[in-house]
Amino acid sequence: MRDRQVATTKGLIAMLAVLMAAIYLFPIFTLASFYAMEHLPYTLFILVVLAGWLGQFIQHKIPGFSEKSTFIRGVTALVIGLLFGLVVGMSLILPLPNIITLVLCGVISAYAGLTFEPAFHSVLLWRLQIVGVISAIVLTVASNRLEFMQPIQAYTMWIYIAGVISFAFWLVGRYILQLDRAILNDGKRKLVLRDFARANHQRFMWMFIVIVAIGAFPSLAAWLRPLRDRLLAWIRGWFGPISGEEPPLPMDAPNQPLNIPREWRESPSEPSILWNILGWVVMCALAGAILWLLLRFGQKTINRFLDRFKGMLQPGVKKAEPRTEYMDVSETLEAPEKVRKTWFRKKEVPPVQDAERVRYYYRTWIDKAAHRGVGIQGTHTPLEAAQTIIQNGVKQEEDELSARLPDTYNSVRYGGKVPDHSDMVEIDRIWKSYRSK
Repeated sequence: MRDRQVATTKGLIAMLAVLMAAIYLFPIFTLASFYAMEHLPYTLFILVVLAGWLGQFIQHKIPGFSEKSTFIRGVTALVIGLLFGLVVGMSLILPLPNIITLVLCGVISAYAGLTFEPAFHSVLLWRLQIVGVISAIVLTVASNRLEFMQPIQAYTMWIYIAGVISFAFWLVGRYILQLDRAILNDGKRKLVLRDFARANHQRFMWMFIVIVAIGAFPSLAAWLRPLRDRLLAWIRGWFGPISGEEPPLPMDAPNQPLNIPREWRESPSEPSILWNILGWVVMCALAGAILWLLLRFGQKTINRFLDRFKGMLQPGVKKAEPRTEYMDVSETLEAPEKVRKTWFRKKEVPPVQDAERVRYYYRTWIDKAAHRGVGIQGTHTPLEAAQTIIQNGVKQEEDELSARLPDTYNSVRYGGKVPDHSDMVEIDRIWKSYRSK
């Protein structure tokens, strides 16, 4: 049952990959509009998806088919492509160039479905995403600038949508790849997610804004053109009437010949390049102001959206009761939570106060002895623990510490007394010698 669910999931992922590949290639499908009917790019899109799914179905039903020779797979793809191309072409009564285009795309898609492998996700898919982004940008700009590319203007909106989808999935793929590498190098998922998301969030956001601005600039320019004309007319009003303007026609007798003054009979002058430059400056300023307002007021919405789904990226840590380690009969020490070790280990500095420093010396002494394998029980008193350490001691300073440190610790811990200055000086000296060896 488990294997069947895994196989079904893999099949659905493979079908989704074929569909996304067709979306990435849709801007290239629109090039067929130069010689074909208007609906052919959409027909190509549907044909590529269906032929790829049929190839995957054959590969799924015949497990060893992907290991067949290239000739057998090529002939099978050719049959599938011819079948789909001829059926669609005959049913829609398409001319010969359109049918040839359908057959070629069907053969290529069917062969990709027959030879589909998991490597397609990691190696080929991101290249198709880059192709989709670049082709969407180039075709959108070229259709507005070049005259022979004007047939593509009918698909501008769909090209733009395909480019945005390609760019979005490319960002997600890069994000997941870098995250997997970071987790692989670190080994702990929850320690990497927050820092990684914080480091890449701003970069991905700016990249997404750039691609949206590039694709939306023609529509934004057409939308802002009336506002630009009004601003330019208002600015021109500051300088008075322009010499190149024509006189207004009288409304009472528009068909009567006009007595035009001689100064108005000159040919109108060409529009100044300064006004064109000023128009572009105004256009860019308006576009920048609108983008700034969108970012300024949309940042809170974006942050709220990210906070809502933060739990999906950072699984909650189960709360556990703090572990304790017994130092003597009554005193306990809460074990600190293990954190990630840094490249350079920080040395723990002894406390400044004498009483706290005695506690630090005693705790470190007990921990080191337990780390060496000395059998210190949780019910041992400081004197019993010192006696056990002396029996298993390997340093000369162990005897000196056991002679002074337990008594001073008892007076500080249970008697609440401040240790004598001379005793602290001697204990500090013994401790420095103990730590240096």
